[in-house]
Amino acid sequence: MLFEICASTPVDVAVAKEAGADRVELCGHWECGGLTPSMASIRASVNLGLPVRALVRPRAGDFCYNESEKQLILAEALDCLHVGAEMVVLGGLDIEGGVDESLIEMICSKIPSELIVFHRALDLSKDPMESLEILQDFGINSVLSSGAAPAAGLGLGLIRQLSDAGMQVIAGGGVRAEDIVALGEAGVEAVHASCRVKSISEFKDRGSEELFDLSTFPVDLEKAMILCDAVENWAQFDGDE
Repeated sequence: MLFEICASTPVDVAVAKEAGADRVELCGHWECGGLTPSMASIRASVNLGLPVRALVRPRAGDFCYNESEKQLILAEALDCLHVGAEMVVLGGLDIEGGVDESLIEMICSKIPSELIVFHRALDLSKDPMESLEILQDFGINSVLSSGAAPAAGLGLGLIRQLSDAGMQVIAGGGVRAEDIVALGEAGVEAVHASCRVKSISEFKDRGSEELFDLSTFPVDLEKAMILCDAVENWAQFDGDE
């Protein structure tokens, strides 16, 4: 099992590296669930020496995209890989709640399927196991999922089904140190966590607090180290079996 941290800045990536994470998923605007990061942010993060996977999400909100948004997803995915991301994390649903096959077909016509992770849109699909079969038909074998539950520790049943069906499952969504053993037993390839803490700016001049929300949510080293230790303990236990 690997440990993946959801990072939003190169500083977050540096903290993830110090904590012992195996890789990062890089996104912008974490507060709304994450959007496509800038290419400069990807380049700077890659230069820090951790494998970087880039989220490709053109806007906040649902995962049902129009044609211009689909073209943007493709363009951003290609750009992310060009500047050094090892994989792209993306997804989309049609209006009925199934995998948007036209989007995935378009993406896979330009990007090898082994470089694609289907994100948590899977958890919102009407039938995650049916969605899984569609993804596998396109050669996509990696998904980020909470098991369609509010937190991955509550979605173990579906996570195990996805893993047993041959998917590399990255378990994400409210992952806690106490969930690691159960997630490992469910066969996940990696756990994905944000490890964030709210930070309030000390800049208080000219009524700044009334004009703007100056809070940020950086990756916290202590939280990241706690999860990293739990993953390492599982790896040691699993290796001793």
